[in-house]
Amino acid sequence: MFEIPAVHAAMFIGAVGALVPMWRAHGTDCRVRIAHGAMALSMIAMMIPAVPAGIHLLGGAVLIALAVFVTGETMHRRTAVPCAVDLTAMGVLLLLAPMSAPAPAASAPAPSGHHHGGAGISTGWLPLVVLVCWALLTLCLFRSTPRRERRSGVKTAAAGSALMILGMAPMAV
Repeated sequence: MFEIPAVHAAMFIGAVGALVPMWRAHGTDCRVRIAHGAMALSMIAMMIPAVPAGIHLLGGAVLIALAVFVTGETMHRRTAVPCAVDLTAMGVLLLLAPMSAPAPAASAPAPSGHHHGGAGISTGWLPLVVLVCWALLTLCLFRSTPRRERRSGVKTAAAGSALMILGMAPMAV
């Protein structure tokens, strides 16, 4: 995928960010843990060069389905809503990623692996808009929680979201 070390580092930070909320998961529902594991796996999958481009379409669809799964009947606002926002934004960015892959020339053979963003066909500002909206929603959810309820779990979830946003930034540019 990306051969730039800084991009790999950002993606690795995003994968760690997906796991950060699980470290403080004392009251976290099993659904949220499953979702954070799936987000970490999708971030790691983007770093593997030989993964076919279609896997990101599947990964994006799975993450969006997990957003619905997380907000099930036993939803806890403090854990499930930020997780659903992360899942939805990351899923949408993954669904947009294959569309931003460079189109092979008519006489050139199809490239091995997959590529995102950069000099190829672009979806315009849409990935960047999704990334900015994700960041604003994360900030809004954190700020809307009263200070007395901002225990380490809410802070940890916000920190994990910020790291995932950083990790997905290469998808938007």
